[in-house]
Amino acid sequence: MQYRSFFINLNNKSCYVIGGGKQAAQISKSLLEDQALVTVWNEDFSNELINLSKEYPRQLNLLQAEFTLEVAEHYCSARVKPFIVITALSDPEANQAICEICQNNNVLSYYPGNSSSEVLITENSSIEPLELAVIAKGYPELSRNLQKKLDKIIENEWLPAIRSYVAYAESEETSQMDEAEKRIFFRRLASELIKSNGDFEQALSEAKVYYNNLQEKDDLLLELADERSLMD
Repeated sequence: MQYRSFFINLNNKSCYVIGGGKQAAQISKSLLEDQALVTVWNEDFSNELINLSKEYPRQLNLLQAEFTLEVAEHYCSARVKPFIVITALSDPEANQAICEICQNNNVLSYYPGNSSSEVLITENSSIEPLELAVIAKGYPELSRNLQKKLDKIIENEWLPAIRSYVAYAESEETSQMDEAEKRIFFRRLASELIKSNGDFEQALSEAKVYYNNLQEKDDLLLELADERSLMD
């Protein structure tokens, strides 16, 4: 597996967007909505970016200057570095060169539309209690459409069961379990939830039968010992 997925809180994190066109505006808007501090570097800016600067005067800085390789080296090697640099120039070679400077200086870089970018970013959905994201590497339009499809499936078919799972995990009934017991029980409950295709009551019943059988056979003590050794 080449990539590992993370969800990152961008609040007050410094993000550089290189470019001044519509793609740079779309990327900047997404970052601003996540409360990032965005600096857009380019020699001129689209109307979309100018309007964004009025909408987010405290978060967005339009820096009218060329982001050369020398500038990239300076900022990426400084003591206080940007959190991420996102390249949205029309010149693929310039985008790639900037990304390489970032990587050499341990600064995250994202080259949209490039399936081998160091970081892959997509618009994730917050559907409480879930964060959902899917990426078709290098194809942002396909990613967005797949995301919408996944959102609908979750909302229409799985959300009540997922919320019931979370509510039960926080209920008085399970508060008597220690952490190792909870891990064993809820791992089984999650498995049963998938097997029952989202029928929470059936999944809960099956998980309780499994857990009671462990207790009756004294296998629970062995399971608990293994689980606690993993937690240590």
